Amino acid sequence: MLLTFQDRLRIPWRGGAKQITLDNVVTLAILIGTLLLTAVHFYLCLVIMLLLPLVLLYLKRLFGTIHPKTKFFTIWFFGSCVYLVALFELAVPLLEILPQENVGFVVLMTLAFLCLLKAKQRAVLNHLSALPADMNGVESGKGSKEQIVLFSDRDDSDDGATDSDSGRLACQLCRKYVPPRTYHCKVCSSCVLRQDHHNVWLNCCIGKSNHRLYLAGCLFTLLALLVFANLALTAVCHPTPIFTLYGIIVMMPDDCTDIFFQYE
Repeated sequence: MLLTFQDRLRIPWRGGAKQITLDNVVTLAILIGTLLLTAVHFYLCLVIMLLLPLVLLYLKRLFGTIHPKTKFFTIWFFGSCVYLVALFELAVPLLEILPQENVGFVVLMTLAFLCLLKAKQRAVLNHLSALPADMNGVESGKGSKEQIVLFSDRDDSDDGATDSDSGRLACQLCRKYVPPRTYHCKVCSSCVLRQDHHNVWLNCCIGKSNHRLYLAGCLFTLLALLVFANLALTAVCHPTPIFTLYGIIVMMPDDCTDIFFQYE
Protein backbone atom coordinates (compact mmCIF):
# COMPACT_ATOMS: atom_id res chain seq x y z
CA MET A 1 0.00 0.00 0.00
CA LEU A 2 2.79 2.44 0.83
CA LEU A 3 4.61 1.73 -2.43
CA THR A 4 1.41 2.22 -4.43
CA PHE A 5 0.62 5.46 -2.60
CA GLN A 6 4.16 6.71 -3.18
CA ASP A 7 3.95 5.87 -6.89
CA ARG A 8 0.67 7.80 -7.24
CA LEU A 9 1.90 10.82 -5.28
CA ARG A 10 2.99 13.16 -8.07
CA ILE A 11 2.82 16.87 -8.86
CA PRO A 12 2.37 18.40 -12.34
CA TRP A 13 5.64 19.60 -13.87
CA ARG A 14 6.86 20.71 -17.26
CA GLY A 15 8.08 17.64 -19.14
CA GLY A 16 6.07 15.22 -17.00
CA ALA A 17 4.77 14.80 -13.48
CA LYS A 18 7.38 14.57 -10.72
CA GLN A 19 7.12 11.83 -8.11
CA ILE A 20 7.08 12.82 -4.43
CA THR A 21 8.55 10.24 -2.08
CA LEU A 22 7.22 9.63 1.41
CA ASP A 23 10.42 10.84 3.06
CA ASN A 24 9.92 14.23 1.39
CA VAL A 25 6.39 14.51 2.79
CA VAL A 26 7.50 13.36 6.25
CA THR A 27 10.33 15.92 6.31
CA LEU A 28 8.00 18.81 5.46
CA ALA A 29 5.45 17.59 8.02
CA ILE A 30 8.09 17.47 10.77
CA LEU A 31 9.43 20.91 9.80
CA ILE A 32 6.05 22.65 9.75
CA GLY A 33 4.89 20.84 12.89
CA THR A 34 8.03 21.89 14.74
CA LEU A 35 7.62 25.53 13.72
CA LEU A 36 3.95 25.55 14.73
CA LEU A 37 4.81 24.10 18.14
CA THR A 38 7.33 26.84 18.83
CA ALA A 39 4.57 29.45 18.61
CA VAL A 40 2.46 27.88 21.38
CA HIS A 41 4.42 29.08 24.42
CA PHE A 42 7.70 30.76 25.21
CA TYR A 43 9.16 27.88 27.22
CA LEU A 44 8.17 25.34 24.55
CA CYS A 45 9.84 27.55 21.93
CA LEU A 46 12.98 27.76 24.06
CA VAL A 47 13.17 23.98 24.58
CA ILE A 48 12.60 23.17 20.88
CA MET A 49 15.15 25.72 19.66
CA LEU A 50 17.77 24.38 22.08
CA LEU A 51 17.13 20.74 21.17
CA LEU A 52 16.82 21.28 17.42
CA PRO A 53 20.58 21.61 16.66
CA LEU A 54 21.31 18.50 18.72
CA VAL A 55 18.61 16.52 16.93
CA LEU A 56 19.88 17.63 13.51
CA LEU A 57 23.45 16.67 14.44
CA TYR A 58 22.25 13.23 15.55
CA LEU A 59 20.28 12.78 12.31
CA LYS A 60 23.35 13.80 10.32
CA ARG A 61 25.41 11.06 11.97
CA LEU A 62 22.56 8.55 11.62
CA PHE A 63 21.87 9.23 7.95
CA GLY A 64 25.62 9.29 7.26
CA THR A 65 25.69 5.65 8.34
CA ILE A 66 22.46 4.23 6.93
CA HIS A 67 21.57 6.60 4.05
CA PRO A 68 24.33 9.08 3.07
CA LYS A 69 22.47 10.36 -0.03
CA THR A 70 19.35 11.36 1.88
CA LYS A 71 17.44 14.47 0.80
CA PHE A 72 16.20 15.13 4.34
CA PHE A 73 18.46 18.13 4.99
CA THR A 74 17.98 19.57 1.49
CA ILE A 75 14.21 19.53 1.85
CA TRP A 76 14.51 20.88 5.40
CA PHE A 77 16.62 23.82 4.21
CA PHE A 78 14.65 24.85 1.12
CA GLY A 79 11.36 24.15 2.94
CA SER A 80 12.48 26.49 5.71
CA CYS A 81 13.24 29.21 3.17
CA VAL A 82 9.83 28.90 1.48
CA TYR A 83 8.07 28.82 4.86
CA LEU A 84 10.01 31.89 5.96
CA VAL A 85 8.93 33.94 2.94
CA ALA A 86 5.32 32.72 3.17
CA LEU A 87 5.17 33.54 6.88
CA PHE A 88 6.59 37.01 6.30
CA GLU A 89 4.28 37.84 3.41
CA LEU A 90 1.06 36.39 4.89
CA ALA A 91 1.29 36.69 8.68
CA VAL A 92 3.56 39.62 9.51
CA PRO A 93 1.58 42.91 9.42
CA LEU A 94 3.09 44.53 6.35
CA LEU A 95 1.39 47.84 7.08
CA GLU A 96 3.99 48.38 9.81
CA ILE A 97 6.87 47.71 7.39
CA LEU A 98 8.12 50.05 4.68
CA PRO A 99 7.73 48.76 1.08
CA GLN A 100 11.48 49.07 0.44
CA GLU A 101 12.19 46.92 3.50
CA ASN A 102 9.91 44.21 2.21
CA VAL A 103 11.43 44.43 -1.27
CA GLY A 104 14.94 44.22 0.20
CA PHE A 105 14.06 41.07 2.14
CA VAL A 106 12.48 39.37 -0.89
CA VAL A 107 15.44 40.30 -3.10
CA LEU A 108 17.94 38.86 -0.59
CA MET A 109 15.97 35.62 -0.26
CA THR A 110 15.67 35.32 -4.04
CA LEU A 111 19.41 35.86 -4.56
CA ALA A 112 20.24 33.33 -1.84
CA PHE A 113 17.88 30.75 -3.35
CA LEU A 114 19.22 31.23 -6.89
CA CYS A 115 22.89 31.07 -5.80
CA LEU A 116 22.43 27.91 -3.75
CA LEU A 117 20.25 26.27 -6.41
CA LYS A 118 22.86 27.08 -9.07
CA ALA A 119 25.60 25.74 -6.77
CA LYS A 120 23.72 22.46 -6.44
CA GLN A 121 23.18 22.21 -10.20
CA ARG A 122 26.86 22.89 -10.96
CA ALA A 123 28.07 20.33 -8.40
CA VAL A 124 28.13 17.63 -11.08
CA LEU A 125 30.80 19.60 -12.96
CA ASN A 126 33.21 18.92 -10.09
CA HIS A 127 33.00 15.16 -10.54
CA LEU A 128 35.55 13.17 -12.51
CA SER A 129 34.22 10.22 -14.48
CA ALA A 130 34.33 6.97 -12.56
CA LEU A 131 36.15 5.09 -15.35
CA PRO A 132 38.15 6.94 -18.02
CA ALA A 133 38.19 5.76 -21.60
CA ASP A 134 41.75 4.43 -21.37
CA MET A 135 40.73 1.94 -18.65
CA ASN A 136 39.01 -0.33 -21.17
CA GLY A 137 42.19 -2.30 -21.68
CA VAL A 138 42.75 -3.11 -18.01
CA GLU A 139 41.02 -6.46 -18.02
CA SER A 140 42.79 -7.67 -21.16
CA GLY A 141 46.18 -6.27 -20.12
CA LYS A 142 46.48 -4.00 -23.16
CA GLY A 143 46.88 -0.75 -21.26
CA SER A 144 50.23 0.99 -21.28
CA LYS A 145 52.03 2.17 -18.15
CA GLU A 146 51.58 5.82 -19.12
CA GLN A 147 47.80 5.41 -19.04
CA ILE A 148 47.15 2.80 -16.38
CA VAL A 149 48.54 2.18 -12.94
CA LEU A 150 47.96 -0.97 -10.90
CA PHE A 151 46.14 -0.35 -7.61
CA SER A 152 45.77 -2.46 -4.53
CA ASP A 153 42.28 -3.61 -3.57
CA ARG A 154 42.59 -2.48 0.06
CA ASP A 155 41.03 0.87 1.08
CA ASP A 156 43.75 2.99 2.66
CA SER A 157 42.94 5.89 4.96
CA ASP A 158 44.15 8.39 2.33
CA ASP A 159 41.84 8.85 -0.64
CA GLY A 160 44.72 9.66 -2.99
CA ALA A 161 48.06 7.95 -3.56
CA THR A 162 51.10 9.04 -5.57
CA ASP A 163 52.54 6.81 -8.27
CA SER A 164 56.28 6.61 -7.57
CA ASP A 165 57.23 6.20 -11.24
CA SER A 166 55.28 9.03 -12.77
CA GLY A 167 54.85 11.31 -9.73
CA ARG A 168 51.18 11.74 -10.53
CA LEU A 169 48.32 11.46 -8.06
CA ALA A 170 46.17 8.37 -8.33
CA CYS A 171 42.85 7.64 -6.61
CA GLN A 172 42.75 4.12 -5.19
CA LEU A 173 38.94 4.02 -5.15
CA CYS A 174 38.27 5.30 -8.69
CA ARG A 175 41.46 3.66 -10.05
CA LYS A 176 42.55 6.57 -12.21
CA TYR A 177 44.94 9.51 -12.23
CA VAL A 178 43.51 12.71 -10.76
CA PRO A 179 44.66 16.36 -10.81
CA PRO A 180 46.19 17.92 -7.68
CA ARG A 181 43.84 18.96 -4.85
CA THR A 182 41.32 16.31 -5.90
CA TYR A 183 39.62 14.29 -3.19
CA HIS A 184 37.35 11.28 -3.36
CA CYS A 185 33.89 11.75 -1.85
CA LYS A 186 32.51 8.44 -0.63
CA VAL A 187 28.97 9.87 -0.50
CA CYS A 188 29.00 11.00 -4.15
CA SER A 189 31.16 7.96 -5.15
CA SER A 190 33.35 10.19 -7.30
CA CYS A 191 36.52 12.25 -7.23
CA VAL A 192 35.79 15.96 -6.76
CA LEU A 193 38.01 18.75 -8.10
CA ARG A 194 39.22 21.02 -5.28
CA GLN A 195 36.67 19.59 -2.87
CA ASP A 196 35.98 21.80 0.13
CA HIS A 197 33.40 19.54 1.82
CA HIS A 198 30.28 17.49 1.17
CA ASN A 199 27.36 19.73 2.06
CA VAL A 200 24.41 17.84 3.55
CA TRP A 201 22.06 20.83 3.20
CA LEU A 202 22.50 20.83 -0.59
CA ASN A 203 23.23 17.10 -0.83
CA CYS A 204 26.26 17.70 -3.03
CA CYS A 205 29.98 18.43 -2.88
CA ILE A 206 31.34 21.98 -2.82
CA GLY A 207 34.33 22.22 -5.12
CA LYS A 208 35.91 24.09 -7.98
CA SER A 209 32.79 24.78 -10.07
CA ASN A 210 30.39 25.86 -7.33
CA HIS A 211 32.49 27.17 -4.43
CA ARG A 212 31.91 30.88 -5.17
CA LEU A 213 28.19 30.37 -5.73
CA TYR A 214 27.97 28.51 -2.42
CA LEU A 215 29.74 31.32 -0.53
CA ALA A 216 27.53 33.95 -2.18
CA GLY A 217 24.42 31.94 -1.29
CA CYS A 218 25.54 31.66 2.36
CA LEU A 219 26.18 35.42 2.50
CA PHE A 220 22.79 36.35 1.03
CA THR A 221 21.06 33.83 3.33
CA LEU A 222 22.72 35.32 6.40
CA LEU A 223 21.76 38.87 5.38
CA ALA A 224 18.18 37.78 4.64
CA LEU A 225 17.87 36.11 8.04
CA LEU A 226 19.16 39.22 9.82
CA VAL A 227 16.75 41.47 7.91
CA PHE A 228 13.84 39.08 8.53
CA ALA A 229 14.57 38.85 12.26
CA ASN A 230 14.66 42.62 12.61
CA LEU A 231 11.54 43.29 10.52
CA ALA A 232 9.51 40.49 12.10
CA LEU A 233 10.38 41.39 15.69
CA THR A 234 9.76 45.09 15.17
CA ALA A 235 6.40 44.26 13.56
CA VAL A 236 5.09 42.02 16.36
CA CYS A 237 6.91 43.73 19.25
CA HIS A 238 6.96 47.35 20.33
CA PRO A 239 9.58 48.98 18.07
CA THR A 240 12.03 51.66 19.13
CA PRO A 241 13.87 53.85 16.55
CA ILE A 242 17.66 53.54 16.75
CA PHE A 243 19.08 55.51 13.82
CA THR A 244 18.26 56.59 10.26
CA LEU A 245 20.04 55.11 7.24
CA TYR A 246 19.43 56.69 3.80
CA GLY A 247 16.05 57.95 4.92
CA ILE A 248 15.02 54.61 6.45
CA ILE A 249 14.42 54.54 10.19
CA VAL A 250 16.09 51.43 11.62
CA MET A 251 13.95 49.98 14.42
CA MET A 252 14.79 47.51 17.18
CA PRO A 253 12.32 45.58 19.38
CA ASP A 254 11.73 47.03 22.83
CA ASP A 255 9.07 44.92 24.57
CA CYS A 256 8.17 41.41 23.37
CA THR A 257 6.30 40.15 26.44
CA ASP A 258 3.03 39.69 24.53
CA ILE A 259 4.54 38.07 21.43
CA PHE A 260 2.74 34.76 22.16
CA PHE A 261 -0.61 36.46 22.78
CA GLN A 262 -1.86 35.90 19.23
CA TYR A 263 -0.98 32.49 17.82
CA GLU A 264 -0.82 33.54 14.17
